[in-house]
Amino acid sequence: MKFIEQLRELSDGKPIGFKLCVGRPEEFSSIVAAMVEQNIFPDFITVDGAEGGTGAAPAEFSNSVGMPLIEGNNIKIVI
Repeated sequence: MKFIEQLRELSDGKPIGFKLCVGRPEEFSSIVAAMVEQNIFPDFITVDGAEGGTGAAPAEFSNSVGMPLIEGNNIKIVI
């Protein structure tokens, strides 16, 4: 969250966000809890599925990390 805050200060008003592949819902819940605790929020979060996203990930990531995008889009976050 501190990195997001630093980027926001340096961005001259441009939107700040990040991209991730959700492996387990609990991991994303932890990120959201940190946002709430520190009161630092990105302008956007791009969620990729295990299907490979841009194709820039190493093969072992796209083959064994993350859940399918449909499941990733249906995550319910409870804080």
